[in-house]
Amino acid sequence: MTIPYPVTVLLGSIAEAAAADLGVMMTIAITDGEGGLRFFIRMNGALPASTEIAISKAYTAAVLRMPTREVGRLALPGKALYGIQHTHSGKIILFGGGIPLSVGDRLVGGIGVSGGTVEEDELVAEAAVKAFGEMAELAGKIRPFLAKALSNRELPSSQEKKLWEAFQGGVFPLPGEISRVLAGALFLAVRGRPPVPTAASNGRNLAA
Repeated sequence: MTIPYPVTVLLGSIAEAAAADLGVMMTIAITDGEGGLRFFIRMNGALPASTEIAISKAYTAAVLRMPTREVGRLALPGKALYGIQHTHSGKIILFGGGIPLSVGDRLVGGIGVSGGTVEEDELVAEAAVKAFGEMAELAGKIRPFLAKALSNRELPSSQEKKLWEAFQGGVFPLPGEISRVLAGALFLAVRGRPPVPTAASNGRNLAA
């Protein structure tokens, strides 16, 4: 499973709001499960160096399947990952601010935050991770009902597009973060639906 792009935008906006609450201008990056960049934003006034650091934090969390703080602990002399920062063209980060994104036991991406202290970066990243967990949990609950409401012959990618247009059009008139969590849950529910074979597809999985 890959995080749907609209969900990365929602998570990015949640992280941005958390950074604004701290009064710190930050850079936020989100990758897929293979470390490929899916979302990036640098708030006005964020340190220029935070660009590469945030991207590398997200990459590290995704490809090593663990928070960057944990990578740093395991990279100390005598530990299992000692010297790993010299691999992957120097993209491995050894301090906090990068956290994996998972649905159940499946890692689907990573988020990296930079611009504040390590503790501030982690707080902002954790806000997005918490919201993603809420999205995934809610998606599991609404998926059975959503399957009945949407056409079985409509591809998930088409349903996702309609949901994104609805969200941008203000169809979810709820307080900011609640609206984002609900919208994210709907996108995950659509993406997580098993494909329904049709005569045209001959049983092949045509889901995006």
